[in-house]
Amino acid sequence: MLVRNRLRPTWTVVLAATALAAFAGCDSGRAGREREGERPLVLCTTTMIADLARQIGGDRVQVVGLMPPGTDPHVYEPKPDDSVLMRKARVILYNGLHLEGKMVAMFENAGAKAVALAEDPRIPMRASETLAGAPDPHCWWNARHFMIYAERARDALTQADLAGEAVYRERADAYLRELADLDEQIRAAVAQIPPARRYLITSHDAFYYYGQAYGLQVDAVLGTSTDASVRALRLEELARLVIEREIPAIFHENSVSAALNEMVNRIVELAARRGHTVVIPQTPLYSDSLGPPGTPADTYVGALRENTRIIVGALAGRDKVETLDSHGSGHDRQ
Repeated sequence: MLVRNRLRPTWTVVLAATALAAFAGCDSGRAGREREGERPLVLCTTTMIADLARQIGGDRVQVVGLMPPGTDPHVYEPKPDDSVLMRKARVILYNGLHLEGKMVAMFENAGAKAVALAEDPRIPMRASETLAGAPDPHCWWNARHFMIYAERARDALTQADLAGEAVYRERADAYLRELADLDEQIRAAVAQIPPARRYLITSHDAFYYYGQAYGLQVDAVLGTSTDASVRALRLEELARLVIEREIPAIFHENSVSAALNEMVNRIVELAARRGHTVVIPQTPLYSDSLGPPGTPADTYVGALRENTRIIVGALAGRDKVETLDSHGSGHDRQ
């Protein structure tokens, strides 16, 4: 018994020393990886924001987007792995303004590393008709607003990785110049639409900021959130509007439900019964998501350019839209 009593503290000391060495080894390994330049994990919600992080971060960061192309962020349900990624991420970039409505608590728990890019006093907010107290979150379709997103993303990356400041600033400056140039191209392209036809009707109200910036009146079957119901008689109202304004085209969207796009089809049918032909372009507008990888709309710049081509081509009645440069979609910075 006396021997066992003397040995017990000895083994305690050995075990404690072993645990301390193991902990030190783990910490040393983690520090070593940081010294070797392990890329910061940047977690993004929407496809637009994930593309933005890639344009500014380049190879210096590891970008993970939570939402694949075609996802509706209004109704996105967080997955168990999302919480794990949020803990590991050095920076979390999201839109805010209740766009990712089911993830609000997760962003709050993440603290200062979670940055709501749209929540900036330089972006004038439009009140939403469908979300009590929440502004319209679709700010990104005004290229000038997305330039603010880019500046905030640059600053967030720099704060998390000060050693990469020069890289982030150089890439952001190039991207900001590209966005400013595209903004001017869009203004010139929309000017090709006869004034009486500058009316954009879509599945849900995602293009107010686009219309405000580029000179189009905007309306939709549903309000700013797809997590809502269509108001009774709404389709009849829009059909009358299409006929009265002699609007030649209305538009599907890529990230809403088939049922909501079907309501756009219903407007076409109602107008046809009254003798007015209105068409729906074959390609839907990119609203809350970019296109799949390898398509012309797989970057923000590409999607904004494609949206403008579709809108101007349909409303102006032209097969070819002038003044839109097809180069410089951002892939050269990958």
